[in-house]
Amino acid sequence: MSNRRSFLKNSTLVAAATLFSKPITSLAHISKTATTLQQSAKQVIIYHSSQLNGHLPDQQMKHGGINNIKKLLNNQDTGGLILDAGNFLGNGRDNAQHHAVIVAMNAAGYHASTPSVQDLSQGEAYLAALTNQMNFCLVNCNYRFKNPRLAAVVKPWQIINFGKFKIGVTGVGPEINGIGYQDPVKKASEIAKQLINELNCDLVICLSGLDYLQKNNVADNTTLAQQSELIDFIISANTHQKKTHTMVLKNATGHDVFIGHSQANGLNMGKMSFQFQEKQKFYAENSQLINSNEFVA
Repeated sequence: MSNRRSFLKNSTLVAAATLFSKPITSLAHISKTATTLQQSAKQVIIYHSSQLNGHLPDQQMKHGGINNIKKLLNNQDTGGLILDAGNFLGNGRDNAQHHAVIVAMNAAGYHASTPSVQDLSQGEAYLAALTNQMNFCLVNCNYRFKNPRLAAVVKPWQIINFGKFKIGVTGVGPEINGIGYQDPVKKASEIAKQLINELNCDLVICLSGLDYLQKNNVADNTTLAQQSELIDFIISANTHQKKTHTMVLKNATGHDVFIGHSQANGLNMGKMSFQFQEKQKFYAENSQLINSNEFVA
């Protein structure tokens, strides 16, 4: 890890919404799988979202939503890890709507998310019951749950293999009334050390329900990045600052940490590619994925 150099390249991709017939879709899927296998020998690709807020979209929401995310992903030439930084369920929605959100996230192919304020707003038992429908995992290392089911399902970390690379994924969240809480900066740093030093991960990602910058000593992603040693990429909540680009900060050892953002409500999706040479990370490339029909004349 100490030998890795990193540089950031930025771009914006506009994905046109194209309709395929079934035979062409099948051929496209085969081509995409082959391209993914080829690319996974030298890079790790991460697609990321945050603050989906339960938007699918519905009749009231003409733009964005999880269905937009799925369309964006289907239009990519290469597959990758699909991760979310929490607050995916949305406030003011009933159980049926929450089930629909999970079904949509399953269909989009999400690998992991982290439970945050919205997702826990109706209590631990409520979220625990919803996990039965999830095909993606939940990760968090700084909450301590009383509900046995939720405590068992939410893991402090998850290892996801992408090609020859081992990707360690953990998650942190802000303080929530009624939920056991530990310092997210300290806990995430501890997990990152375990993932790198004991479990031999090539890359560590933290799904963070924290904001980019806070006042009054409230934990934030700036502090998490600067005080960490082995976290490579923080996928950030986007509650207050409304950032849409990737920030690059220095960690406690002087190495780059990337903090990725995407727009809320599924209006766009971040894409981060970590390029490796002899399993040593040497640069990262950041994009924002937007469907052409998201632009309004």
